[in-house]
Amino acid sequence: MATFVVTKVRKEQSADGSHRHIEGVCTTNNSHYTRQSVVDSINAGNSWTTFGGGLTATIEVISECPKAGCNAKPYIKTKPDSTKLDNLENLPEC
Repeated sequence: MATFVVTKVRKEQSADGSHRHIEGVCTTNNSHYTRQSVVDSINAGNSWTTFGGGLTATIEVISECPKAGCNAKPYIKTKPDSTKLDNLENLPEC
């Protein structure tokens, strides 16, 4: 199985215009992957992590965007840890 390292995210405006959520990610080699392709890859057994602030976090699949009323699904997130620098939502945009 492959391991992918995400260093940036691409965001889009939500359908209701209330927030920006993750549309996709960019890896260390500047390749762009949609949120759905990351979900499919994780479900196929591949590993996805972030890299920010010198630390890493594992990307996981969740059922939908955590913002109330948002219907973007499936969605991806990282587990909170000691720093926010490697959290998926806090990475710079690509």
